[in-house]
Amino acid sequence: MFTKNSQNLQHHLWARESNWRFGHHPVAQPAHYYKRNFYKSITPRLTIQNVDKPLAFLRKFTPDGSMLLAFAFGQRALEVYQYQGVGRVAHLLSSQKSECITAADHSLDSLHIRQQLFNALFKKKYTIQLINASWSTRHVFHREFSIFLENGRYVLLVSVAGGAILPSYQAYQEYPDLFDDANLYDYTFHLVDLHKGCISDTLRMEHDFIVLSHNHSVSVYGRTIAILSIYRQCIELLELDMEGKLQRLYTVGPYGSNLDRDQILAHQQMTTSTLDHTHSVPLSHFKQKILAFIYNWALEASTECERKEKIKFFYKNFGLVERMLIMKMQLIDSEHILMRYEKRQSQMPLEMLEGTVDSVTKNFKLYVFYNITEQKVLTIFGQNSVNMLLMLRNFCDEFRNVRSLYSWHASSPSNNVYFRESFDNDLKSFPGGIREAAARANPKLPISAQNFSAIPYLDYSLFNYDHRFISALERPRLIGMEPIRFRDRITNILKFRVHLEHSSDTWQEYGMGTNPRDLVTFIFHPYEPFFISIQKFISRYVLNFHIYNTNTKVEP
Repeated sequence: MFTKNSQNLQHHLWARESNWRFGHHPVAQPAHYYKRNFYKSITPRLTIQNVDKPLAFLRKFTPDGSMLLAFAFGQRALEVYQYQGVGRVAHLLSSQKSECITAADHSLDSLHIRQQLFNALFKKKYTIQLINASWSTRHVFHREFSIFLENGRYVLLVSVAGGAILPSYQAYQEYPDLFDDANLYDYTFHLVDLHKGCISDTLRMEHDFIVLSHNHSVSVYGRTIAILSIYRQCIELLELDMEGKLQRLYTVGPYGSNLDRDQILAHQQMTTSTLDHTHSVPLSHFKQKILAFIYNWALEASTECERKEKIKFFYKNFGLVERMLIMKMQLIDSEHILMRYEKRQSQMPLEMLEGTVDSVTKNFKLYVFYNITEQKVLTIFGQNSVNMLLMLRNFCDEFRNVRSLYSWHASSPSNNVYFRESFDNDLKSFPGGIREAAARANPKLPISAQNFSAIPYLDYSLFNYDHRFISALERPRLIGMEPIRFRDRITNILKFRVHLEHSSDTWQEYGMGTNPRDLVTFIFHPYEPFFISIQKFISRYVLNFHIYNTNTKVEP
């Protein structure tokens, strides 16, 4: 009937309706598998540059694609827009046959499209005032943080205020791993119910330091939420209940849990020991567990020679481990946490602290898998562990929290043969061999929550594109000199291009390429042929729409 490399839209529609796999007999596959090739024919091939935008900072689509979230210009309110669908703007674009309406095109038709496009695609549904006028004027939302819960019904946002608050003496007594090299802030977590358009609950964490950019210090698995306090070196565990409220479970840090803390303090009061709650804990719960695990690992060596070497490693690095800090973590599931410990930076020369400098201690990291309920360290990997690298390669999806409801997975080495091949080629490029490759790749773990866009146009099985300028990882990218080309993975046929505006400053006049300060961020719709690019130049933001248009023809 037709071949597996067919580029015909009608063939793709037949395959989607009949679950027929091109060139093969029908086999048991997930339902979305047969829809994949359909996206090769319906592509966002038209770019409209410099679209008129509202006075708001666009953030992301909800997982089901029905709403677009944005922060009001003053960063004190959340604006929710109802997405109308690509079909609503077909009449506006019917006369466009080119691939791009450039910013320099000032024709009446182009100006009309730019002015009408946003309002035609999006209708404002809610404006939710989250920060009242009575709050501090410095209290604003963090624009790079947002986490969805309950299949997109709730979104967790954060407002921040304060700064330059000195740690208290009591904090030094209570938290042995206190990180006092950072300014402290007041954080308010807002749980917003997008179905009702209201605040469901709030959580305040005062005088703390939490890294929020790209959801760095907050992890989610199901209804469980973990918040890493870099300042206190503790992990706050919360749970979303059936009423849409945030319930604190317990704090893991100096003690295994709040119950452990109460029992230890009660025991101290019953004994004649001079220790009381004003004395600092010599080792935190995590550090004690880690050092005990390393020591037992040394004792379990198979030979006497190996045992001596591991014991030597333990004593040599005891002080180093004692000073390490949790800099990132993630929930593997509701009971297991992966933590990355890093060497504490100090104003003192490294030689004064450790005597010598070598490649091991200079970038010393430990990856710790910890069971919350059993309060047990399961295993520990070093910064150049090959086993850790193989876990990243073969089980990458287990570390990701895919937020799409469309049953699509962001391409990774564990689910895509082409991505795995590219990953393996990168590993082979390091001159130091597999150990150096592991030291370079392992810091990707832990993976921040909901940082990957699971959309069909970034599927490595369907399209071939330059991942230096666009990828599923939601991070700002440099703006390339050429349009970003998407080619069919099998036939190498050009399917569409992404045209971005280039800076008009003098950077390019001297032959220096693009300005490294000119960045672009992409906001993808989870399943429709539409996405937004937001370009940041030195003095302005530019909004571009990339959308499907029937009349647009892509020339090779």
